[in-house]
Amino acid sequence: MKLRLNVFLIDYVWYIGERFYRQEKSPGDGNMLIAMCWYCTLFLPLSSIINRLRIPAVIQIAGTVFLLIIPFIFCRIRYNPRRKESIRLRYKNKRNWGRRLLVVWGFLIMIVAMECIVLIKIGLWHIGT
Repeated sequence: MKLRLNVFLIDYVWYIGERFYRQEKSPGDGNMLIAMCWYCTLFLPLSSIINRLRIPAVIQIAGTVFLLIIPFIFCRIRYNPRRKESIRLRYKNKRNWGRRLLVVWGFLIMIVAMECIVLIKIGLWHIGT
């Protein structure tokens, strides 16, 4: 049940981005919003951990590149035309997309701030020299 709830949350975030893109002709769509959520919530700590491991630089770069392309692969596989239509039908009666998009961005900013504090406290990031 929890996995299903997480997938519905991801679909909801995708649809918010997609709907706002279509209504306002904004530069980012649902796939870009999913990618930004990935980068802000998981990419920063995972790339920091990969770069702290005592492994060769080539493997670190390959791991970081792999982390960069995960959201695009996910969106390409998950959001085919049939699934896009079913998601649109599920959320078509929702309103206030701009406000919902603002809430998503607000949560992302809070998560990034907390991640930065935690990564500094545990010593993965350093301030100054």
